[in-house]
Amino acid sequence: SLLQTFTISCLLVFDYAPETAAFFNPVFRRANTRAPSAISALATPSSSPLQTNLERLYNEQITREFEASQLYLSASIWCDQRELVGMGAYMLSESDEERNHGLSFVSFAMKHSIPLQLESLAQPPCCWETPEDLWSDVLDCERRNSASIGILADAALEVRDHSTAAFLQPFHLEQVESMDKLGTILAKVKDENQTPGLLRQLDSELGSEAAGV
Repeated sequence: SLLQTFTISCLLVFDYAPETAAFFNPVFRRANTRAPSAISALATPSSSPLQTNLERLYNEQITREFEASQLYLSASIWCDQRELVGMGAYMLSESDEERNHGLSFVSFAMKHSIPLQLESLAQPPCCWETPEDLWSDVLDCERRNSASIGILADAALEVRDHSTAAFLQPFHLEQVESMDKLGTILAKVKDENQTPGLLRQLDSELGSEAAGV
């Protein structure tokens, strides 16, 4: 019949010419104009300057962690060469810990799709005049590391990257503990001038701590 022919024609037009269907159906037209932009936004995410800054700081932090590991390793060698075996063992343990920190950053970045680009490491110092100079350098390194983690956390919050901010949280607390401990050790090392033998006692204590005794 004429009605059946008209109905079939309309179905064919809607199937093969969506733009024609959209003309007759305002609801279809509105949905059709919104969908492509939404899909496009998901398919081609843009990297804002703030996001780029976060990625740069994140990669720099990985470098700092590995450089800290190298510093502790160099300090360990220096201590061993001067028969400060306990301090050498402590420094070696801290070197391993800093390296594991760097690897943790790499692992999280791969899970969180943060672009990675490993950088060259600065050569650590290898010569100190006194144990006091050595421990001062180590403490300064931890202070710089703590400050850079804070800057990285601020950058993460600025782009509302709460996952990265949460990942960094344990490192903040660990830095507080580390700097407090190093400050105490440095104070004891300085007291060696007033209390002869204190350095050897401290060396023994740190050796036992490194050995888990």
